[in-house]
Amino acid sequence: MAWNGIEKAQTVLRMVAVYDGAIDGDVGRLSLAAAERVEGTRFLDNGRPITAARIVIAAAQIALAQAGHAVGGADGYWGPSTDAAYELWAADLAGVPLVDRTGETSWGRAGDLVRRYGAPGSAICTQGKVRPPWAMVLAWDESQSVSTISCHAEVAGSLGLIFEHIADTHTPAQIEALGLHLYGGCYNDRLMRGGSQKSIHAWGLALDFDPAHNRLHWGRDRARLAMPDADRFWRIWTAEGWTSLGRAKNYDWMHVQAPAL
Repeated sequence: MAWNGIEKAQTVLRMVAVYDGAIDGDVGRLSLAAAERVEGTRFLDNGRPITAARIVIAAAQIALAQAGHAVGGADGYWGPSTDAAYELWAADLAGVPLVDRTGETSWGRAGDLVRRYGAPGSAICTQGKVRPPWAMVLAWDESQSVSTISCHAEVAGSLGLIFEHIADTHTPAQIEALGLHLYGGCYNDRLMRGGSQKSIHAWGLALDFDPAHNRLHWGRDRARLAMPDADRFWRIWTAEGWTSLGRAKNYDWMHVQAPAL
């Protein structure tokens, strides 16, 4: 399933740029006019015109960033970072209390991780290289294959063993049914969603799978990786000492990390 954020982008533009068209996922004259009203919207990529859909999404990304929600760059592609930012923005509007993720940096706070793993975003955080033994693609752009996962050098060996064990115990059909071919990212030097501390991803110590079907605030009633047929998958991670936020706290079921909570 490819990501399509046009309806959500239209919702953002309705609130911030006087978009008065339908929330229908179709990019038309009114959507583009609203996008033009968002200061900083780009219409070129390396000097070449971008599509109308990318213009609308980029405008929404800029608006979300201006509201204080990190989107990972206004590139016109609606991926998991933008979707998580949208969920936080929508929750703010609705007055919904967000989950406090402070302290999820495992063994205490960020200072402990720096002492154990080095500075977030440093070279060692990407020196580990793991080749997944099944075909993987970017969750938000399935035309882009993923041949190598960059992670922290200290966890690369463990991660490689986990991937091999998953491949040995799951058929290709089971891997696809669980959404394990939809890569949501590993190393990403960013803050926690809705927090002020660095994410575990900033150390290359966490992975996300199939963000579209395991969204940040979804619990056991909705998340794909909370279903019973995912139990064997999670036991493989547990055997290597990794932690699923979904199983531990019943949210962010896409996410698994090496450090303990």
